[in-house]
Amino acid sequence: MKNKHHVVVESKRLKYEFDINRNITVIQGDSASGKTTLLDLLGTHSRFGKESGISVQSDVPCVVFGGDTGLWKMILEAYKDSIVFIDEGYPFIYSKDFAELVQASSNYYVLITRQPLYNLPYSVQEIYGIRTTGKYHYPEQVYHEFYRIYNDSNETLDKEVLVLVEDSKPGYQFFSKVCKQGKCVSVEGNSQFVGRIENAEKNKKVVVIADGAAFGAYVAKVAAIAKSRKDVMLYFPESFEWLILKSGVIGIKDLDDILAEPEKYIESKDFKNRQAKVRPAVKKMLDDAHKMETGELESMSYDDVFGEEE
Repeated sequence: MKNKHHVVVESKRLKYEFDINRNITVIQGDSASGKTTLLDLLGTHSRFGKESGISVQSDVPCVVFGGDTGLWKMILEAYKDSIVFIDEGYPFIYSKDFAELVQASSNYYVLITRQPLYNLPYSVQEIYGIRTTGKYHYPEQVYHEFYRIYNDSNETLDKEVLVLVEDSKPGYQFFSKVCKQGKCVSVEGNSQFVGRIENAEKNKKVVVIADGAAFGAYVAKVAAIAKSRKDVMLYFPESFEWLILKSGVIGIKDLDDILAEPEKYIESKDFKNRQAKVRPAVKKMLDDAHKMETGELESMSYDDVFGEEE
């Protein structure tokens, strides 16, 4: 499945309205914030349709998992091109088997959980809470919307820096070259950031750089320690390859449009295949960019680099 999907779930008293942008969306928040109510409304509409008094507007089916936990894999594999909502009460969402199913599925998954999902590569930009506005008393409507928990911010460097990166290959090499104010260290694994930040010298500004597209499970702990130290900057580009593409050094046709709305171009069930193609594809683009400068090659298209859709 591709594209961003706008969803409106509405009853006489409640309304939820949100966009689902990627194959994995995580909803967090304390009890009584409206998470379970959303799933209850969707589930009731699924069972009783219009007679439920609930309307669901979406260009793709919205379903709530509620079956036998022993048959979860069979049940989820039966859904195609749908948005599947799953509550945190189902422990299988933390398993490797579930992660493999999600990454090969044509569905988008909305997971209600306050716990990190370490087996899933989900984006820091797709972690949401639910904000309530309006009045609670009947008959006025309570309006719910999603808001991003981790937003972008801009800070300046005022002292020597220690740059921590997860990547130990091209990303590390790149940031080592541009890090003239301090030094760059590869932590060699997302789970290592917290310890490295805690042990960093107090007289240095710590800059944490990680692939935002897959750092969702780790961002809460890193953000918490960054807040406590007050001298930690967080930078989460989609990926190092995304930085290369965004830099403008590569002349690929419609590149800006693709980077602005990748959900229009990337099929969710091909996630693993796409992920495996990215680095060699970027290397090919760098090689071809040189050829374009010398006139050996004309401009490239998305399909030239990543291959045509099957």
